[in-house]
Amino acid sequence: MILAVVFIILIILGIGLPVLLVIVPKSNFFIKVGFSFPIGIGIFTLMMFLSNLLGFRFSLLNEFLLFLLLSIPLIFIAEKRIKDFYIDSVRMFRHSNLSQFELTMLGILAFLTVTSFVNTFYWPVHIWDSLVLYDFRGHVFASTGLMSPAFIDGYYYSYPLLTSLAHTIVYLAGGKYPQFLYSLFYLSLGLGFYGLLREFVSRKTSMLFTTLLLSTGLIFYHSLLSLTNLPYSVYLSLGAICIYLWDKKKEKGYLILSALLVGLSTWTRSTEPFWMAILFVVFIVSIYRRKIWNIAVYSLVFFPIREVWKVFQNSLMGKVASTAGGVSYAKFLAASFDFPQWGQIIIYLFKNVVMPWGAIFVVYILVTISLFVLKTQKKFFLIFFITYALLAVLIVGTFGLSLIEEDWYRIGDAAQRLSMLFYPLFVYCIALVL
Repeated sequence: MILAVVFIILIILGIGLPVLLVIVPKSNFFIKVGFSFPIGIGIFTLMMFLSNLLGFRFSLLNEFLLFLLLSIPLIFIAEKRIKDFYIDSVRMFRHSNLSQFELTMLGILAFLTVTSFVNTFYWPVHIWDSLVLYDFRGHVFASTGLMSPAFIDGYYYSYPLLTSLAHTIVYLAGGKYPQFLYSLFYLSLGLGFYGLLREFVSRKTSMLFTTLLLSTGLIFYHSLLSLTNLPYSVYLSLGAICIYLWDKKKEKGYLILSALLVGLSTWTRSTEPFWMAILFVVFIVSIYRRKIWNIAVYSLVFFPIREVWKVFQNSLMGKVASTAGGVSYAKFLAASFDFPQWGQIIIYLFKNVVMPWGAIFVVYILVTISLFVLKTQKKFFLIFFITYALLAVLIVGTFGLSLIEEDWYRIGDAAQRLSMLFYPLFVYCIALVL
């Protein structure tokens, strides 16, 4: 396991951190550190996939050479910024005087994080979906050096390969328990979320709401499981918040970072259409700010990441190009006026999504109302607009699912897991306003 952990740390420091230092050099310490693992492991697994398509088998030597090929140019480009980052980090920790409240919050965060890591370093993969799909593919990739033996039928290439290839890295390096990767996503969420909050609110407020987020039962529980839901939520929610920072800070780096994160969310789970809401928001903001080229910038980063898997997946399915399966527009429009169907959908979402959100969603709604009562809606409009756009996709997506799947209403746990991506957005909105 030691070699596996060291390899992951190398990916964080040699790929993730330099990319962050190049893209968002002015961001704070916690954004750079928090985003380094998701960005690093996302880019590296994508390159593993492409190199394997080019004929390079999965092996520890090949992956180490790939790491060197990626990291050396990045470290060279970011050399001065890496030195400055180290100096600034040491200075920051030397001058950080925490209050009793902040020490308490830090203690709770440390307890949650350590508890997660202790569990994932001790227990092997045990959740069913991972055993038969995500981890199974990782085992096959590591043992054969190829992808094709794992693709027995359509089920085995129904999801992208980020988590499976991350497992492959662990197995190639002699590790047995890849679940610690999900604790790393949990830690990254906490650090990244705190960093994003610190751009606008005090240290005390940031720590309080980061503690609230990481103590959310569903998020903590998924840090113990080798499923795609937590990584997907990390990529998409943090990518969505970066759009808000891009507009407020007027720094294009956050736009590129958002495109990279949202693109990697589709490298984790490709069927969910939430990326469309983010692209729609970028389009609206770019039009409103009269900077149309930002749409092209976002698209040039996002779409290559998304399409590389879709094209490959469609080639396995015997298709030439990426197509959207599902339901016809005529059927969708006709069903839009089926009010009993909408009644079922509302009940389904209330039971399986809104109820599990609990008090956080109630406070979020109250905070939304307060914006208009206090006439402060203009200041926070964009982040709330992003969140409601994603909620609209959730509702319309559920409607579309009800037209495709006959037993759609029986998979409430899937809707609950998917709705996990809204927790960071709800908490972020609340923290900004309060």
